[in-house]
Amino acid sequence: MSSLIETKPKKGGILISQPLINDDYFHNSVVFLSEYSKEGVVGFIVNKPLRFSINDLIDDFPQFDTTVYYGGPVEASNLYFIHRVPNKIKGSIPITNELYWGGNFGQIKDLILTDQLSPNDIRFFLGYSGWEETQLNEEIAKNSWIVDKLKDTLFEWNIKKLWKDCIKDTNTDFQLWVNAPKDIRLN
Repeated sequence: MSSLIETKPKKGGILISQPLINDDYFHNSVVFLSEYSKEGVVGFIVNKPLRFSINDLIDDFPQFDTTVYYGGPVEASNLYFIHRVPNKIKGSIPITNELYWGGNFGQIKDLILTDQLSPNDIRFFLGYSGWEETQLNEEIAKNSWIVDKLKDTLFEWNIKKLWKDCIKDTNTDFQLWVNAPKDIRLN
């Protein structure tokens, strides 16, 4: 991570919630943007693991040791996925040269059953984060988000420290706030 911050969000970039953002969904969140266009913005919160597995959500899913993440408040009962094996999953939508989202869900099951897909190749999300382009730009102008570019691959991040690491690397003015509780009155 570097101290140079992007100023405009873009597909394949990240949004880092500002310290002390007063929002239950996005407090201390890092959002990976999978789509950014005039039609809208779609992203997934990548640092909020849920306490259940994909096998808890889908009865007929093959045993697969992976975490499901809270992707955001939009369509929170739907399952989405980001992966890095587009040659194995038809219908994959490119995000970056290495990352894709969506595709044929049935193929995922087959790939797991034949040991052709590992938990290091795919991330599952319940729900997504979405904005109209102008809505996100307004939130950025109000300092709700720090816009940055993806510096490491999604699959190698230390999820437990991701938000703090991003804040420390993007803005030294926030060093003091990285350990603050959600409600600073409790400090």
